[in-house]
Amino acid sequence: MCAKHVMQSKNGRLTATIEANVPATLLQLLFDDDSLQTQRQNPSMEGVLCATSIGGGYVTLAHKDRFMLLGHPEHTLSDYRLISVGNDATSHDETVTALYCMDIYTSAHKKYLRRNQSEKQDSQSLCVMVGYSSGYVRVFSLYGHLLTAHQFHSQPLLRIRLRMPSQTNNSVRSAQKVHYNSGTVSQMNPAPDDAEEVSLTYADGTIVNVDGRSLYLALRLCLTEATTDETSEPTFQYKKWTFDLNTPSISDAVSYGPATCKDPLSSLAKNTMTSSPLLSDATAGFIVAPQSGEAAFGVFITNEDAAAAFSAVDIAGKVAAKVTGAVLSIAKSYLWRNNPLTSSSGSNHNNGNTSQDSMGKQGSGTLVPCTMAICDSPRKVLHISLAPAQYNLAALVDSLGRVMIFDIESCEVVHMLKGFRGCQCAWLEAEYHVENVNNSALNNTRNMRKTFIVIYASKRGVLELYELGTMNQPYASISVGLGWTLVQCPSQPLGGSLIIGNQGSERRATSPGLADCILLDSSGRMAEIKVEI
Repeated sequence: MCAKHVMQSKNGRLTATIEANVPATLLQLLFDDDSLQTQRQNPSMEGVLCATSIGGGYVTLAHKDRFMLLGHPEHTLSDYRLISVGNDATSHDETVTALYCMDIYTSAHKKYLRRNQSEKQDSQSLCVMVGYSSGYVRVFSLYGHLLTAHQFHSQPLLRIRLRMPSQTNNSVRSAQKVHYNSGTVSQMNPAPDDAEEVSLTYADGTIVNVDGRSLYLALRLCLTEATTDETSEPTFQYKKWTFDLNTPSISDAVSYGPATCKDPLSSLAKNTMTSSPLLSDATAGFIVAPQSGEAAFGVFITNEDAAAAFSAVDIAGKVAAKVTGAVLSIAKSYLWRNNPLTSSSGSNHNNGNTSQDSMGKQGSGTLVPCTMAICDSPRKVLHISLAPAQYNLAALVDSLGRVMIFDIESCEVVHMLKGFRGCQCAWLEAEYHVENVNNSALNNTRNMRKTFIVIYASKRGVLELYELGTMNQPYASISVGLGWTLVQCPSQPLGGSLIIGNQGSERRATSPGLADCILLDSSGRMAEIKVEI
């Protein structure tokens, strides 16, 4: 049984509460039989990959070629319990290099995301995406059944991210406009052609963006546990991108989607026949941090669209007949309305499925030019963390102990925090209520939202919180000790941006959830981070 322990900042604004613990007996399952005796007697989370579900109710851990999924009973002070264990490596040299705990949208997610708390979920509403050193990505169900496996690229897979399109939420308003010396950074308007995507980042800088809507449908079909004796197979769409790099490896790279606002110079660009991506509507944008060379990081933007490929899922397509209700409605809205490419190429699926995976693996992808690069040797960006979807910001952790807040739209470093060598970053949001003084209605309050960047200074054992827009001093700080890992929790499920409902009453499946993060220490303790407004 885990003993509850509360760590609180001096001003009372920030708390870190130890809510659960990973038992040592479960940690031992991750280590090989030939592990050191000290590891068998006192296993440590050091060097273990980890990922969490929305709200931290599930945690996935991986070491070498093994991974396990653990669950924590909500609203109870207890240890994590084993849900499933997996070891699907095809060779002794293949190891797990990336993890993502992916919630799948169901109607049960509506209240779940609105309260941003862990609730009991449908057993079919969670999948685990596992990336390997061979380039394979394998998707497992909650109980460890392999749903699908694909090798889009032959290099090790470094990161798996779910990027959601931005959305202006009418029920939750931003509490502030973000002011910096370089101007004002406000919530961005969604790009008309933006859609959710699962972004796979490989060690050589290649990025594969899997269309989230088609992947959602494919996984929902896989989870129906239908037979596989049919020739027709559901597919999902993906695009492969490469970059003009002078280095064979990268530290991190992210895809932030198409331009969110029309460039005022785009009309001039068309008249002058320029090919500069800064002077036209960008269809895709990326931040890449190379491991070597003079550049600390680079921004890559293109106004061209990559050729879309389809990857076949190894399950019968006739399972679609068993999908009813909201899922069938979503499937129809995607296959026959939102994606003309799918409907127009349906007759070619049987001819193309046999070679789609090999094309994804061997193809070089669409080359994206470098728009700008920050050269400040020996500074190197080590990790990139995108802000919540409604902001056009990213936090860049570099090798000199700085955390740079980078404006994606203006390509400017708008703020820099110093003294955080070897730190970890995550994003956190909090809601609070404000009374409408001029409103005479019964409901005279409105929900407001503040956004924070959380920094764990691992060298000092301090957790610091900075409010977006007022970053001259910490909003709150706690001394939590050494040996913790800061983990960003997903805020929305796969399929959350799909449009559901009848014509005239269409709506997004889920509203954006609050950005959240947790702490995991080397002994397996989990601490929940909360902020008071």
